[in-house]
Amino acid sequence: MVKKLTLKQIDQNLVDKILKFRSIKNRKFFSLPDSVSGNNYKSKISVVSKIIKDSGADYLFISAPENVAWILNIRGSDVPFSPIPNCNCIITKDKEIYLISEKEKISKLINEKKIRKNQIIVPKELEKFLDNLKENKFIIDSKTCSIFKEKIISRRFNIKSHVDPCYLLKARKNSTEIKNMIKSHIEDGVALTKFLFWIKNQKHKRLTELKAEKKLENFRKKNKSYLYPSFNTIAGTGPNGAIIHYRATKKSDKKIKKKDIFLCDSGGQYKYGTTDVTRTICFATQPKKIKKIFTLVLKGHISVALSDLKKINTGNKLDYFARKFLKKFKLNYKHGTGHGVGYFLNVHEGPQAISKFNNIKFQKGMILSNEPGYYQEGKFGIRIENLIYVNKLKEKLFFENLTMAPIDKDLIDYNLLTRKEKDYLFDYHLKVYSKLSKYLKTDEKKVVN
Repeated sequence: MVKKLTLKQIDQNLVDKILKFRSIKNRKFFSLPDSVSGNNYKSKISVVSKIIKDSGADYLFISAPENVAWILNIRGSDVPFSPIPNCNCIITKDKEIYLISEKEKISKLINEKKIRKNQIIVPKELEKFLDNLKENKFIIDSKTCSIFKEKIISRRFNIKSHVDPCYLLKARKNSTEIKNMIKSHIEDGVALTKFLFWIKNQKHKRLTELKAEKKLENFRKKNKSYLYPSFNTIAGTGPNGAIIHYRATKKSDKKIKKKDIFLCDSGGQYKYGTTDVTRTICFATQPKKIKKIFTLVLKGHISVALSDLKKINTGNKLDYFARKFLKKFKLNYKHGTGHGVGYFLNVHEGPQAISKFNNIKFQKGMILSNEPGYYQEGKFGIRIENLIYVNKLKEKLFFENLTMAPIDKDLIDYNLLTRKEKDYLFDYHLKVYSKLSKYLKTDEKKVVN
């Protein structure tokens, strides 16, 4: 018999108490130069303040740290894989901004005169600060604002809206951000292509998932702009490739056999961009069934890339076209086709996505992943992922590839491709070759040809 449970609110963050031993001073926030951000933080504050005013509110409480990072052009090192500064902020309709954080983290921002001392609110003094505000209408974020902080705000203020406008503003990358993302993907593509050549030419006697993961990381580390992975690498061979969110450990580490197919989903954080790419590769001739399914996944991938965004303008509409070739054979995959991606921030970042649940309209500058797949439990996994962005030319919206890395031609059944799909594949590899070839050795270029 289950006993009746009562939830009790506490005023302390227990996670903070556990992490008390970690040094705050070693995790100071830092600013991005305008050459990386492409837009001065003061202009961003002006835009957001106008939105606050036009909505009839007085203040916006930004509880999502990535949104604070975007509006102030700052980054941090408080969480693994993402340069997130752990903080909140309040922006007023009159362009005033108050940063909620421990003082030790903000010393660099104070020295740069980005933040004044009287604009800093220590977290434990937030309630006292709110009590001294004169106006009474707030915008908060239902996605990330804690119940504890929402109660503090709603106790004294009227909640005008539960939608933080920064999400959509942040999703529409400016021309500088797109240019830098293109650059980071070329550099990431060089590392991945070198890795693909290396692993395709191994004898596989002692090669394991963890060794392959480490080798790919070493290729990325050769680039001075590379900082660290953008998420835990998924390196799964054979049956492990069928585990969608697999992570190789010493216990699960499997030898990569020549007869199996190998799925590698990885990404990097660069000083001016975030990458995420999946390639499925083989080391020997595969059965017709494997090649057929891989080609069906590829057809869905190409369908997304070539979509008419005037007609198919939301993720829930587009998701169907990624799956339709698999569904003809009663096959499918249990994850979304694509997620939004941040700019030197979270590798998963909305509000846009390619999913049957997402109805956000695609807009110029949005970045998404294009990653249909198929997984047969206990046997194999297939996924083909590129990052794409929404471009605009003469009022026409269309996708362009950011990811520059070859797709394994040894897994393709060309008899299943239309002329249009074959042309796309040829053009894509030609572009990859033109962007990467000067950084590759003669033998490595063969992976792209």
